[in-house]
Amino acid sequence: MTRRMFANRRIGYWLLGVLFVNAIFLAFLIVGNSSKERDLERVKTKEPLLIEGQGGDDNYYVLPMGTTLYHDKSFPEGHDRYVVYLNHKGSIAHEEVPMKPEYGGSFIDPLWLQNIDADTLKDIFKRFPLSKKDISAALKANEITKDDLADIIRSMPD
Repeated sequence: MTRRMFANRRIGYWLLGVLFVNAIFLAFLIVGNSSKERDLERVKTKEPLLIEGQGGDDNYYVLPMGTTLYHDKSFPEGHDRYVVYLNHKGSIAHEEVPMKPEYGGSFIDPLWLQNIDADTLKDIFKRFPLSKKDISAALKANEITKDDLADIIRSMPD
């Protein structure tokens, strides 16, 4: 009977050891994966950015100032990819994107983001001219006073 108790005790210690090693391994996996998510470099935009339309459709959209971008990857060609997280209520009209072998198990189809310079802004306003009513609504929405508007007009070249 003593021999049987000794064998059961050895098996119990062995099982306890295996469980301990598995617990340590699992802890490393959990900590490793959670730290990857938190290590993404974050930047907050200081100005609105233009988002080019899908497939170069000549439409532009605006990413608002103050949007947090999460750095995903740098490319040797000289550009970076960022991730933006969005919340949405309700259902989204969509179509499924089938996973094809050429995607290699993941499908990333990024849009291009660019800074708004004066020339780009001029080109956009040529395609989408603003009326007096549009300008008036924009000025009122931004609470620009008549004095502010007068200063803007005075600073314009003749």
